[in-house]
Amino acid sequence: MKSARKWGLLVSVIVTGLSVLTMSGLAFGVLLGSFTDKPALACDQVPGTPQPFEGKRHIPYDGAPHDPYRSMPPTSGPHSPRVVPPGIYRKPVAEELQVHVLEHGHVLLQYAPDVPADVVDDLERIGRQYPRDVVVAPYPKLGHGIALSGWQRSERLDSLDEDAVVAFVTLVPGRYNHQWRDGATDCLPPHPPDGEN
Repeated sequence: MKSARKWGLLVSVIVTGLSVLTMSGLAFGVLLGSFTDKPALACDQVPGTPQPFEGKRHIPYDGAPHDPYRSMPPTSGPHSPRVVPPGIYRKPVAEELQVHVLEHGHVLLQYAPDVPADVVDDLERIGRQYPRDVVVAPYPKLGHGIALSGWQRSERLDSLDEDAVVAFVTLVPGRYNHQWRDGATDCLPPHPPDGEN
């Protein structure tokens, strides 16, 4: 009976020690990662075109009225309090959900009804290669071609350019996640103060 208690105590001490070491290692890894993040790319190295900031307020509920978006697809602005996770969607994602996806640092690959099924398959394949960063979905409002969007960033393609899509999904995600990260900016030219030209 005594030896069983000793073994139980020994196992408890070992398990506790391993748990503490594991958690310490994870914490150290997180801290180390925050000190080794790469600085943001220079604006001329970021794919796509910068878009003006349209705000980032949550609307009170899905379908609530708000100012219209000035870009298509939207790249910032009022958005749903809900968010959809990255992944492949076969139905359109509401614009208010699109913006919330972007606010979380993800990107969208969206396609118009005229995009052939084999190109949709290619976009979905690319999306699956970056499952933590990309939403792929149809976007009927687009009318033609493919739209790539990130927070305050967009690119339009008439047809699939896989190199351009891969560059977008590897270089744009994470530049913004509720704020600009690692020195990234919106890449827009500075605006003169009101009253100046």
